[in-house]
Amino acid sequence: MASFLFAAQPSIGHLTPMLTIAKQMRAEGHTIVFVCSAPAKATNIITISGFRLLNVRPSISTLGFFLLPFTSGYVETFMAVKLFFSGLYHYARTLGQVLDELQPDAVVSDFAFPGACLAAESRDTPYIVIYHAGLCFKGTGIPPFGSGLPIGEAWGRKGKSYRFMSDFLERSMNRTLDRTRRRLGLQPMEKGGLISILSPWLTLVLTAEAIEMPRFPLPLTTFFIGPCFADQQNIRASDFPFDQLSKDKPKIYVSLGTVFNKRPKIFSKIIKALADGRCQLIVSAGSAFAKLRSQRIPSNVLLFESVPQVEVLSHVDVVISHGGNNTVNETLAAGKPLLVMPVGGEQGDNASRVVYLGAGLRTKNVDKSTPQEIVDKVNRLIEEPNFRQCTEEIAKTLSLMQGPVMAARFIEQIVKSRQPIVRPEGYPLTVTSKTVPPWEF
Repeated sequence: MASFLFAAQPSIGHLTPMLTIAKQMRAEGHTIVFVCSAPAKATNIITISGFRLLNVRPSISTLGFFLLPFTSGYVETFMAVKLFFSGLYHYARTLGQVLDELQPDAVVSDFAFPGACLAAESRDTPYIVIYHAGLCFKGTGIPPFGSGLPIGEAWGRKGKSYRFMSDFLERSMNRTLDRTRRRLGLQPMEKGGLISILSPWLTLVLTAEAIEMPRFPLPLTTFFIGPCFADQQNIRASDFPFDQLSKDKPKIYVSLGTVFNKRPKIFSKIIKALADGRCQLIVSAGSAFAKLRSQRIPSNVLLFESVPQVEVLSHVDVVISHGGNNTVNETLAAGKPLLVMPVGGEQGDNASRVVYLGAGLRTKNVDKSTPQEIVDKVNRLIEEPNFRQCTEEIAKTLSLMQGPVMAARFIEQIVKSRQPIVRPEGYPLTVTSKTVPPWEF
């Protein structure tokens, strides 16, 4: 058995897939230690899951993470990416000291924690990079990351503006990477923005071509292995009142995720828009729960602070979401159409992805959407069969994927062989449970 250091960003959306992979590897007998500069909420998730956590001191420059929930649109994207690269030398140096002490067999790093990759490279330790979505990678007809513009369309002045900001952000990131690499005695990396955070050993992307747009040819050490869903052991399905779900009305599940859910006005807008009783709403309100509970809630609404989301998705007809990666992928895996109301960051891109796939509809953003727009688009998702047919086909494809199991198998092979895993000629980018491993191909 081997030992691994898992390096994760404090965001729940980033941390959840890493935890899912770590649990799978622990079940197979490996030793996992997490390192994170995490707030209490993320720290609790790691420790409650039974993992040892080394909580490194955050760089002062990364304290801006606390402001992200109060931003939206491209401002959120720009700020988040800048923060991922803030304090890069501090984290690389600190994690280098951790590696010297623990001497793990390999490092498994969230792409948004590049300091861990640099620390591993500086110690000649194999490292695996995890992308929880494919949105960072470029491709023909794909708009600038974080812009939320439609896929494959002419973007006009707005597109030029986003491209200018995206190029500026990439140049800034590359300067930070090069400066840090020089200080660590490492060679400059090939330029390319977020795509620079790849491993020469192995990069795993928790997605599938069936739920992605066409991407540029990716390095041969990159594989799509499918989503890694949380087991949600802290929210037991047996505690949810499934017997209260309607048997004769369409059921709409509403969630704004874990970071951007402190928006009671948005929840109230959705509830009022669909308060006529023709549908039943199941609302997972998160931080907005207390405020909403103090208001008058229509009889067709079931209001909760949190729910066992994966289990609930199998019982509903349509999902209204902010467009976070985990919720979108879990919804597609359940074969349900989506109405995406993005707040910021990758959510606008996910909204465009859902529309491109034919799996749902979107609003411009969560604040500018109107009650009538919500009603009209929910009705379309319920009444037009093409949305359900599309998502059911996607669900069939995703059912063949075993993200956590496949991740563990690939990571274990790195330690066994001490060699990069490379796609052989003719080998697929997307790996399913029926695919022969590349090292046996």
